[in-house]
Amino acid sequence: MKLSCAVSLLLIALNGSTGKAADDPRAAQLKYEPWGKSCLAKSCFVGIWARGACMPSGGGVVISVDQDSKSVNLGVNFSTRRRLGAFSIQIDQDDPIAIPDPTCDQYGCRAKLQIDDAFIERLKRSKTIAIEATDAARQKTTLSFALADFANVYDGPGFEPKAREEVISTEEMKERVRRWEEERKAFECRDTE
Repeated sequence: MKLSCAVSLLLIALNGSTGKAADDPRAAQLKYEPWGKSCLAKSCFVGIWARGACMPSGGGVVISVDQDSKSVNLGVNFSTRRRLGAFSIQIDQDDPIAIPDPTCDQYGCRAKLQIDDAFIERLKRSKTIAIEATDAARQKTTLSFALADFANVYDGPGFEPKAREEVISTEEMKERVRRWEEERKAFECRDTE
């Protein structure tokens, strides 16, 4: 899996109970990516996500393992312009597990839950994990991901991004920023209201 940083695993979004973001039909055109693993120093991130055809849209789950502090967290992030309140996950047909205290900003809403080795083993033996968010109007957004490859990816080696140093002029930097802004605007989800 080629990732420039672990944050790219966290880009997750949907809007509305029908799975659309910003009322833009491109947001419902989700492309599901496979499970992947990225490691930086002594921290690894195992994640799966879905990306929409416009930004922000998509969805996913990230499990972060910090070997120094021996903490394991399951994170969920919905990249949307809507304010979301309640988050939960559901493994197979088990009862949903609430994820407390989501935080929101201009990039979306996210929450994390501390988990243990028993929870990881449960994921390895299960078939699906679903993430759900509810907004103030009680509209629910749900994404479901297969856990078929989770165990192999979790236990396997992680991709470690390599740093790349490049020297560019101020003018070239300005031009790159301008092109990036144009590209970002072209892929931005539009509100149709």
